[in-house]
Amino acid sequence: MEGLQFFDCNVQVGRMGYKHPLQMWRTEDILAEMERTGIAGALVYHGLSKTHAPMYGNRLLEQELAKSPRLFGCWAVLPEHVGDFMSPDELISEMQLHHIKAAKIFQGSHAFNLDSWTTERLCSALSQAQIPLIMDAQEANYMMNEYEWERVAGLLQRHPDLRVILHNLAWGQERRLFPILDRFANLYVEMSTLQANEFIEYTYQRFGADQLLFGSGMPFKSPGAGRAFIDYARIPDEAKMKIAGGNLSALLGVKPPAAAMPEQDEITARASRGLPILVPVLDSHTHIIEDHAGTGSGWPMIGGDIDPMVELYRSIGISKMSVAPWVGVNGGDTAAGNQIAELARDRYPDEVEAYVRIDPNYGEDVETEARKWHLQKRFKGMKPYYFNERIPYTAKLYEPWWKLGNSLRLYALVDPGQQSDEDYMDQIDTLASLYPEISIFMDHGGRSFDIAVKYAEVAKRHPHVSIQLTYTSVTLGVIEYLTAEVGAEKVLFGTDSSMRDPRPQVGWLAYANLPLEDKKLIFGGNFQKILSRSGL
Repeated sequence: MEGLQFFDCNVQVGRMGYKHPLQMWRTEDILAEMERTGIAGALVYHGLSKTHAPMYGNRLLEQELAKSPRLFGCWAVLPEHVGDFMSPDELISEMQLHHIKAAKIFQGSHAFNLDSWTTERLCSALSQAQIPLIMDAQEANYMMNEYEWERVAGLLQRHPDLRVILHNLAWGQERRLFPILDRFANLYVEMSTLQANEFIEYTYQRFGADQLLFGSGMPFKSPGAGRAFIDYARIPDEAKMKIAGGNLSALLGVKPPAAAMPEQDEITARASRGLPILVPVLDSHTHIIEDHAGTGSGWPMIGGDIDPMVELYRSIGISKMSVAPWVGVNGGDTAAGNQIAELARDRYPDEVEAYVRIDPNYGEDVETEARKWHLQKRFKGMKPYYFNERIPYTAKLYEPWWKLGNSLRLYALVDPGQQSDEDYMDQIDTLASLYPEISIFMDHGGRSFDIAVKYAEVAKRHPHVSIQLTYTSVTLGVIEYLTAEVGAEKVLFGTDSSMRDPRPQVGWLAYANLPLEDKKLIFGGNFQKILSRSGL
């Protein structure tokens, strides 16, 4: 099909309680980003309605909505019991007067519960007026606990005619989400953070397309990430049209003006149509699970074994992946992980490279294992992992591995592993100074502006240290910042699949506001050069 029309259900505009100096916030900039990425319309709320007071931000929203017919209003609302907010009847009248199309609650930030005696009158009024109610999983720290899910289910059960939209739910919550979707057709889910591998495909197969919504999470997240998840989804075009914008239009009773297709370069032109990218794309950070499995560390990883991963990658245009099987990363069996990686590489020798995992806590001799997997098996990647081993990367125990990697000009994926930023960066500095021939990847360097600024300082000190992007946050503008700060030749594309789906990670970079030549380097040129310089 020529192109989908995207209607975004999750956008914040205006000032907020904390904003990083590099973070976008002006409505004009968000509108420009919508234009650049081909987003037709957006349902927007004001940041100060969350971080200060609902009606304070709601009143400010009016002047932001006046800036474009592509914007539609969402008010933050409160229960009325304390006397600091209007009654439900007054609220509905005010929302209708100001043509506000949805309501959003922030029960964590605004200190109230979702129980019946708190929300009954508010939800009944919204239901009767056919105004959708938006809940935000961030208000329960992404990983909503069992009590929060019970409250959501209770609200849906008490108000079967109230359309409830759930924002910002994290991937890994599918076992809690699916029983709710099974029972309640009045729950709708946006997917800016719900980036589980093949989530759209298996949700569509089970529930159809009517309860899924496109949301970007701007100005925090990249809208290109959200739309690539849908553009590349392997479902019928009619279903894509519903998810991209049709479902939200039906919920709100409005349709935004049509948007032009993104055409700034050959990458966005193809990505916006769900076509394989034709420039070389190499994924420097992939996890697979064992054949015919579907779970890793307790999380669903549907389609995460090598055969469906290769099939999915081919549909996107990713020509090579470097894998660290999940059982050897968080699962705890590094020996099995290395074997799974070897089998995958043997099955797809032109498309798979591999990382070596070594865990001394199980008595694995670091030097012996390193020589086996690098010299005999010819694995080009190294992946020590503090999170699982609790051994600093600069520990003397790892010295034979680093020395071998240096002699062979290998590459090393080094994750912070829940160490402090300072400890992690100190270790990278030390390793880079001691082993100048190893290409070192600082992992998850695009997860926030705070992290990007810190990691950039380390990368600038060492020519062989690169910053790898992958993270669920798909931070809007951070790729552009890193490219300007350290140079496009020191930024690497990776996905972290199949822990998360690769397509939002592709969209994050495909729609970055960068010259085409910079995108080519980050998508594959840099990693290809690293692979080519290896002594193996």
